[in-house]
Amino acid sequence: RAAELPVWLHRYNWHRPHGSLKSKTPISRLALTEDNLLRLHS
Repeated sequence: RAAELPVWLHRYNWHRPHGSLKSKTPISRLALTEDNLLRLHS
């Protein structure tokens, strides 16, 4: 279970659309630049 939590959190925050955000991902709200996105999304 503990090993799967980081995988689940990554999908939840970076890839899964949220209805309350008009089908956007939570990470999209941060308006990161491409440089920041590449550094954070590894």
